[in-house]
Amino acid sequence: MELCTQLNYVRSLSAGKAYFYHLSKSGEMCPLEIDRTRLRAPKGGYAEAYKGGKFVEKNVAPQDLAYSNPQFIEECYVKPGVDDIYCAFPLRIRANSLTPDTCSDDEVRSKLSLLAKTYEELNGYQELAFRYAKNILLGTWLWRNRECRKLSIEVTTSDSQTLIVENATRLSWYGHWDEASAECLEKLTAYLTRALSDPTEYFYMDVKAKIGVGWGEEVYPSQEFLDDREDGVPTKQLATVELLTGEETVAFHGQKIGAALQSIDDWWHEEADKPLRVNEYGADREYVIARRHVSHGNDFYQLVRNTESWIETMKASQTIPNDVHFIMSVLIKGGLFNCSKAK
Repeated sequence: MELCTQLNYVRSLSAGKAYFYHLSKSGEMCPLEIDRTRLRAPKGGYAEAYKGGKFVEKNVAPQDLAYSNPQFIEECYVKPGVDDIYCAFPLRIRANSLTPDTCSDDEVRSKLSLLAKTYEELNGYQELAFRYAKNILLGTWLWRNRECRKLSIEVTTSDSQTLIVENATRLSWYGHWDEASAECLEKLTAYLTRALSDPTEYFYMDVKAKIGVGWGEEVYPSQEFLDDREDGVPTKQLATVELLTGEETVAFHGQKIGAALQSIDDWWHEEADKPLRVNEYGADREYVIARRHVSHGNDFYQLVRNTESWIETMKASQTIPNDVHFIMSVLIKGGLFNCSKAK
C-alpha cells in the first residue's frame, strides 16, 4: 500500500493543561505562585573559553572567566507550611484510530480501516490501553516532580469510577505492582480499551496527583518557549493558568502531559530497556538518536506500507506483531501521514 497525498488522523488522547495548587486549612484551592529571581551565575560554558570543536583557546584574561553571568529567571517553590501539593488535568479519549479523518484515496482508507478492525478483533487495543494506564497511574506525567516524598494518583472516569493508587513512587514500568495497584491498573485498562475502540460514546477522565513535599522545595512546571530576549523580561518563564480567584498558578502544557502518556514504545528493539515517546522515527531525546531510523527499516512509514501483509499475518496467526502495536500507537497519536507528490 502506497501512502496518498492527503492522509490525516486526529489524536485519540487529548490532555488538557495540568495545574498545580495546594489547599488552605479551609479546603480552598490556592495557587503555587511564580518567584522571579535575579542570579549571579558563574561562567562555565565551553564557549566562554574555547571556540570551534577542537579546543582552540580564546584570548580571554583570567579575570574574564571569574565574572558572573547575571540572569533573570522565573522559579516556583512550595510555601513554608504546605506539606502536600496537587497537580490535576482532564483527559478526553476518542476512538479516532479506527479510520482516517482525511484520506484522498479510498483504497488506502479501506485498508487502514481494515487494519484497525482486525487489530480490535484481536483485542490489540487492550495492550495499548494497558500501557497508557500504566503511565497515568505511575504519575509519569509529573516528570521531575515525581521524585517526591509521597505520591498518590486518583483517577475519576466518565462512568463515575474512582481509582486510587497509593505510594506510586514505589511502582515502576517493568517492576512488580502490589495487589491493590494492579487491580486499579486492570480496571483503568478495561476502561481505556473501550474508549479507544468505541466511537459511539464520549469518554473522559479527571486525573489528580497528591504530592508530598518539603517546605521551600522547588516545583518544576512547563517552561514557555521564548523567541526573543527582551530587557527586563525573564529569560526563563514558567507556564501558568488562572484560577477562578483570578490568581495565576504554575502549570504543565497539555503537550507535555501527552508526551508522558505516549511514552509506551519499547517495541523499537527486542532488547529495548525503556519505553520511548511514540514517534514515527523513534526519537530518543536522552541519547539524541532516532531508534527507528530509516536505515533500520522499522520507521512508521516503511511499516505502514505493508498494511496488507500485516492484515494477512494477523488473520492467519490470530496474533499481533509488535510492529502493528507500534503502527496503531502512531495512529492514536495522530498527525499528518501523507507523502509528497511525485515530481
